[in-house]
Amino acid sequence: MERILIIDFDDTLIKTIDVHAEAWRQSLNKTLDIEIPKDTILNDINYGIDVLLKKFQLSDAEIKKSAKLKKEFFNKTLHNTQVNELLLYICKNDIFEHVVIASNSSKENLMRLLAYHNIDTSIFSMILTRDDVKNKKPYPDMGDIIFSKFPEYDKDDYIMVGDSDVDKIFATKLGIKCIMVNF
Repeated sequence: MERILIIDFDDTLIKTIDVHAEAWRQSLNKTLDIEIPKDTILNDINYGIDVLLKKFQLSDAEIKKSAKLKKEFFNKTLHNTQVNELLLYICKNDIFEHVVIASNSSKENLMRLLAYHNIDTSIFSMILTRDDVKNKKPYPDMGDIIFSKFPEYDKDDYIMVGDSDVDKIFATKLGIKCIMVNF
């Protein structure tokens, strides 16, 4: 039986991808003075903003400008994010011995959203973001950290809940079960 739940954050625990994508779309539109379709952003966003920035070949100055604008747009639209109440209930009610967040989001964004939705971070045994690893998901770096924190558990004790191919590949690389959810 699974005893440790690893959950993705964006569009798994909290529905954020559309808000992130729209904020990036607006910031890139303003930075590059062009009109980028939202689907262009959505196609790559789960792999991280670095993939998106490479796609548009931004200069360092453009990256800095667009990141600042994205943060401003995103902060104005936090009210458009939603919590997956069922998953939050599972996290809060000791159904698993440990609940771990493994997110490609930044620690800053993740913590801002948890605070905005009044989610107490103490319900999680560990919160890992892209800021904690050299290589973000689907690379297994976060999994290596999780496994080292809980050495007494076998891989059969883990289950991953995510929303994208990134999460599925991550779980496969770790050798653990994965459940895919749609918001």
